[in-house]
Amino acid sequence: MKILYVSGAMKDSDFNNYVKNAKYHINPSNQNFHYRFLKALSTQEKIRALTLRPFAKGLFDFDELKFDKGNDGNISFDYLPDKSNRLYKLFTRNHALKRAISHTIKGLGNDVVVIVDSMKFALAKAALKAAKENSVKAIAIVTDNPKLLSNESRLYSRAVFSLYKKYDGFIALSSDLNKLANKQNKPSYVFSGFADDFVKTPKPQEKPYFFFCGALYERYGILNMIEAFKQLKTDCELLIAGHGPLIDKIKETTMEDSRIRYLGLLSREKIHQYEQHAELNINPRLYDTNLDKYSVPSKVLEYLSSGAPLLSTWHTSLRDEFCGEAIWVKDGSIDELRKAMDLFLHIQNGDMKQKALLAKEKALAKYGLENQGKLIYEFILSNSSRSID
Repeated sequence: MKILYVSGAMKDSDFNNYVKNAKYHINPSNQNFHYRFLKALSTQEKIRALTLRPFAKGLFDFDELKFDKGNDGNISFDYLPDKSNRLYKLFTRNHALKRAISHTIKGLGNDVVVIVDSMKFALAKAALKAAKENSVKAIAIVTDNPKLLSNESRLYSRAVFSLYKKYDGFIALSSDLNKLANKQNKPSYVFSGFADDFVKTPKPQEKPYFFFCGALYERYGILNMIEAFKQLKTDCELLIAGHGPLIDKIKETTMEDSRIRYLGLLSREKIHQYEQHAELNINPRLYDTNLDKYSVPSKVLEYLSSGAPLLSTWHTSLRDEFCGEAIWVKDGSIDELRKAMDLFLHIQNGDMKQKALLAKEKALAKYGLENQGKLIYEFILSNSSRSID
């Protein structure tokens, strides 16, 4: 069996170099998830990855991306050409993408399975057409409810939904996402994400700190976390990394409380360094029923696998699994977060660190790249016969 993985993911070092020249921030969450997915699959088999890089008018000083290649162990990347011109995207790109995907499928020979990021409509539409043209199966990766995607229209979410009936199978991040996308009860695999085994690094600083890294939006509980921390009597610092509309507000707060520091955008290596040496990692995302059902906070699994204590707002499936290994609060209010932080400061720190190490062991045992890669590969293999659709 040969796997063709169609997404926006690049080799990590290529992505880091790519975003350096961008005129505005590119959210790395899609890159982080799909790169991990590729690394997980590559523990089992050589993978061919076709990548449509994030590209829009005004993002760079140029209007056209040339074809390029990258290699990362068992993963061979083909970076597809693209143009920022609106007419090209409306009338030409879909055909160009379908042709490139179809050509790659033919080059791979027999027994190919196409794995697709279903949230990327243009790419998914082209991949499905190419798969059908070559009578191979296409399996959707479903990471979110299209209605909950940031900065996308209702029309876009309806377009994503319209393609679900055309896939031969689904890999989803929750059972509710699978029910949402997989109305015909086709073969599916459900899991909560990936956990990385961190490379041990020296402390980034000697002073103890609480740590948060992620998208800086009010709906993710950032302001509540800051206000809760300001009410604590502690010499610990609160270190915040990431990008979003709250940057200026956070910078203002650092002038009011010297214990709070904004670190800016960090590389994955730097993020892991801060996470594994934190006194406490914090996920303050405000609880929402739809988010609880359809959006797994990948950052929580990352924190759990760091070996440092975790304070997180409620996520039903992860809380059920790691109930005793983290501090969980229900809705992420200022009062709840303050009480939880204060509790952490006053309980035996050694006990929390032991629980954090247990959480790391559990997270890596179930969600480690090699283990999940094996399970996902077995699922794909069991459904790899040629499509009869």
